[in-house]
Amino acid sequence: MRSISVRRVVMSCAAALSVFSVSCARSPGGTAGGVRLVVNLAFNGPVNDSYQYFFLMRNAADETGQNGPIPVVVPPYLNGFATGSNTASAAFTDFVEYSRVQRQATSSGYALYHLPGGISGDPNRNIFLGRGEPDLASAPAGGNQLRFELDISRLQPEPSEPDPNAGARPRYIQINVVATTTTPINPATIDPDKVVDAFGEQRIGSGSFNLFLTIDAAQIGRVYQSVTNAGDPNYEPEHDSYPDDRDPAIDLVAWSVQITGR
Repeated sequence: MRSISVRRVVMSCAAALSVFSVSCARSPGGTAGGVRLVVNLAFNGPVNDSYQYFFLMRNAADETGQNGPIPVVVPPYLNGFATGSNTASAAFTDFVEYSRVQRQATSSGYALYHLPGGISGDPNRNIFLGRGEPDLASAPAGGNQLRFELDISRLQPEPSEPDPNAGARPRYIQINVVATTTTPINPATIDPDKVVDAFGEQRIGSGSFNLFLTIDAAQIGRVYQSVTNAGDPNYEPEHDSYPDDRDPAIDLVAWSVQITGR
């Protein structure tokens, strides 16, 4: 299936953040400075701690979105949650996950992971390096929202890995959200319990099934945000999970990513 790099939408910070009303508790190590991504996600029902919620990032200095993260919805499930639109380079290099059943237990329920090998790595192998918690994180506390802040300096590759930014701060980053009930690993048959939602309309036959977004982290103050207007590239409808809308905890209904800092 085809993937598309979604066009960028600019809105005021006040407009974007008014969608989300959450308190924000500082997690360990929350004193990092610099440029941050402030991520807000809202679902159609309360977040389920036993499910897995991924915010995927590709640090590749790729302004045009030649590749990017898309959800895995049918066998082979590979790593169980996401792959790319091609295999020329890694579809994602880093991600923040919220779950109480993930591979790295944290006090906040959020964890940051890095792909070994960076942009030359293979996310389908399902091997990731833990990098602690986001700089700030807000637990859902029975609500339908996830919120965290991440300094983009934490996306830097390991010293032994290729650096697409040649030592500069990461700038062009492909992103996507994948919410999933299960993360099966390459089974021979379809997992009937797996329900997935991501950016765009995930209904069967949708023309916007595999979307990802390219953001410019040099644009301080810019806000990228979902919209409710059908036909817009950033349209995020309700009741569009794959293969059906049986679980509101997976149904992504609104999102925003704000660039803050200096």
